[in-house]
Amino acid sequence: MPDNVLFEDGAGEAIRRKLLHECDVHTLLRLPTGLFYAQGVKANVLFFDKKPASETPWTKQLWIYDLRTNMHFTLKTNPLKRANLDEFVKCYQPGTGITVHPHGTQKWIPARSPE
Repeated sequence: MPDNVLFEDGAGEAIRRKLLHECDVHTLLRLPTGLFYAQGVKANVLFFDKKPASETPWTKQLWIYDLRTNMHFTLKTNPLKRANLDEFVKCYQPGTGITVHPHGTQKWIPARSPE
């Protein structure tokens, strides 16, 4: 999902509200620019569990893993490799409801629900 969907009004806001009211959006993986689109476009991967529709948001806390800081990839000369995601994979434990946040890392950032 591009950054603009996470922060813009209009359609982006509608998508965010729908996700928050129908899903527990628990993890956001921030990817460096240029991985999927033209250089400069920032993309993200959202991890969520589908829930029944609710008047109030399901999402109470969002963990953000920042793969952008000090990471530079290009499609041709320095592509993202599986090994670049090892720390994220080690910490993220799907299906358990647990995310391990290692001490001393600056990549995991807790955030409250954006609503």
